[in-house]
Amino acid sequence: MQDRRRTVEAAVVAAVDRLLRQGNSFTDLTTQQIANEANVARSTLYLYFREKNALLIGMATTLGQGAFEIVDRWQPDDPRGLDGLTDTFVEVIGYYRERAHLLGAITEVSGYDRAVREHWTAQLDKFVDLAQAWLLTEQRAGRAASDLDRPTAGQIIVHGGNQAIASHVAAGDPARDRVVAQEIAAAQWFGGLRRAHSR
Repeated sequence: MQDRRRTVEAAVVAAVDRLLRQGNSFTDLTTQQIANEANVARSTLYLYFREKNALLIGMATTLGQGAFEIVDRWQPDDPRGLDGLTDTFVEVIGYYRERAHLLGAITEVSGYDRAVREHWTAQLDKFVDLAQAWLLTEQRAGRAASDLDRPTAGQIIVHGGNQAIASHVAAGDPARDRVVAQEIAAAQWFGGLRRAHSR
């Protein structure tokens, strides 16, 4: 039974991925389209996914986890410093660019669907926690200002960076991926990780 469930769920997720890659809007996709593409009955689709947004929530989890694994490999004591952080964001942008259809769908649906929006925010909160841990490490080492407010800085770093990446992936020139990565990294580096005391 569990094997059957995994098989159907994988087929449905793959079907949605293909439909999005083809340029379809997630909002406009019908359950019948998804069922046809997955080669399952619509009743079977409803059995495993009671609401269409449950599909996108699951896919958002996978997308967020993949990006987090990339970012989590970098540490503030990286001997490459800012260059190492820039390389990390180049990789993150490339990761999202390969999945631009999915990131676009999440951005689209988050605008009107509370469940998807809250789920994606929860995914980003993992990055916020990581950013706060980095900032604490740097404060303890004396490299970041002791008066820096970690919760606020972490939110700004992550949500600002995410918006910049999503916007660039959606409409920016791929040739400028490294430039965008450099600016995001510099904003985090000088605005947080190496911020001087303000008073």
